[in-house]
Amino acid sequence: MIRSHWFNTAVLSTALTMVAGCKTTYSDKDVHWLSIDEAKKAMTESSGSWLSEPTVNVWVDPRDAVFYRVGHIPGALNVQLSDPDAITRIEGYGLIMVYGEGYEAPIADAMIKTLLKNGQKHVKGLQVGFDGWQEARQKVERGDDTTQSTSSTDTTDRWQRQPVDDE
Repeated sequence: MIRSHWFNTAVLSTALTMVAGCKTTYSDKDVHWLSIDEAKKAMTESSGSWLSEPTVNVWVDPRDAVFYRVGHIPGALNVQLSDPDAITRIEGYGLIMVYGEGYEAPIADAMIKTLLKNGQKHVKGLQVGFDGWQEARQKVERGDDTTQSTSSTDTTDRWQRQPVDDE
């Protein structure tokens, strides 16, 4: 009787550990970085299936609004991890291409993993980031993200940095 009690307790403990341990985590192996040419090609490809309408692909810039204002990839959304509406702002898009400031930028890596964790299946990163994009003399836009609601996100720069325009 004592032996079966210990056996049942061990089986129950193992089962609970397995269930509790089934939480999905994302590592660097889950982050797919693309070159500029690969990213541009992927962004032009249709996201959809035979049974659904094609969805629009989107560039996502998770950098601070000041950096976004100074320069960003044309059409990119400025979606920051600190934005409470970040995930809902990206819902409904096909491929989500994330970039940060430089090579495999930590902010882009964090955004990609967050999106994957929140159920987005088609998320990739621009390996060289915005710096590499500029060095490759790709088109750049300047200004604020006009799709961003001013009520949910404070667009003032809390660090009082001012953009430097080198033109």
